[in-house]
Amino acid sequence: MIAAALVLVLGQGGFVTKGVERGVEISWRAVPGSGFCELRFVAEADAGVEALCARAFGDGRDSADEPYLVSRTLVSDSADERVTWDRIAPPMVSQRDYVVRRVRNRGAGVCRVDFEAFDDPGRPPPSDVVRLKALKGSFVFERQPSGVVRVEHRVHMDPGGWLSPVVVEGTRERMSLAWMKRVLGG
Repeated sequence: MIAAALVLVLGQGGFVTKGVERGVEISWRAVPGSGFCELRFVAEADAGVEALCARAFGDGRDSADEPYLVSRTLVSDSADERVTWDRIAPPMVSQRDYVVRRVRNRGAGVCRVDFEAFDDPGRPPPSDVVRLKALKGSFVFERQPSGVVRVEHRVHMDPGGWLSPVVVEGTRERMSLAWMKRVLGG
């Protein structure tokens, strides 16, 4: 009985559901060793798996509709792996930068884009920005028997600096939700 109650409270994989916003279910879970949680966003889309996956993978260039992006430098690029050096201007904090690798894996009716920031000694942060301490996540697109595509976006981000999780949690959630909506096309 207690185990069943814990599953209801913690949700799948330890995620706790926060609510639904504009058709996107938002949940979170603790990340060991970090004060910042992992966020999960789940929705359904009528678009094709490949089209959605292509939006999540991007083209490696600056895009005016990309949430909070100030600049992007393409470091390396291949069909299914891309490295960029991004600079963002999230609300309420100073600008941040990071070097991120995106890897795309495709299969029948499914596509996944994993991303993770890493330290690149050849690209030190400019003096007027803060380097993200951590950024890791994914987008998974899976065709369902009903024909819709289940879209799941997970992200763990530590914005670095002296920011308290309580202060920036809302901003992190809004940024990630904006990314999810962009991928969904809305």
